[in-house]
Amino acid sequence: MSFVDGIKIHQKRWIMTLHVIALVVLGLMCGSELNVAAFAHPTLNRLPLESHILLRSAWARLFGRVMPSWMAGSTALNLLLLLPFAHLTGTAWRLAAIAFGIQLFAVVFSLVGPVPINNRITKWTPQSLPPDWREQERRWDAYHWFRTCGLIVAFVLLAVSLGTRPSC
Repeated sequence: MSFVDGIKIHQKRWIMTLHVIALVVLGLMCGSELNVAAFAHPTLNRLPLESHILLRSAWARLFGRVMPSWMAGSTALNLLLLLPFAHLTGTAWRLAAIAFGIQLFAVVFSLVGPVPINNRITKWTPQSLPPDWREQERRWDAYHWFRTCGLIVAFVLLAVSLGTRPSC
């Protein structure tokens, strides 16, 4: 094997590693988002009002700090796969591009849908609830389910993209 062939194999392995990292980061985010939608918030809704509001507000603050970086980082990792140095072609590139588009939409959607509500929820206390607090929670949960389903579709597409990429 020539030196140039060795470099090409090393580059392909690095790109494969990038693809796997993008998939793992997106997969973990999907798991976190699904947990919130399917388990955490329904459990919160069964708690007494004071506990419910204090926990919801605390989680809104925590995830309000964590999720923007996680979503942007995951989207950026997927974007790297679409650049020419990644050498994705055909079906693998198209699937990764669709997954990227969904992720980008999820980021923009988050900024106009759940994030403004989340920012209000961070300030809630049991004594300072707005009159429409239940409606705001329901709207946030609906937006969150919509975004979570989209991100899961993006994850599946990215996984299939990994499976259809040319071998090393």
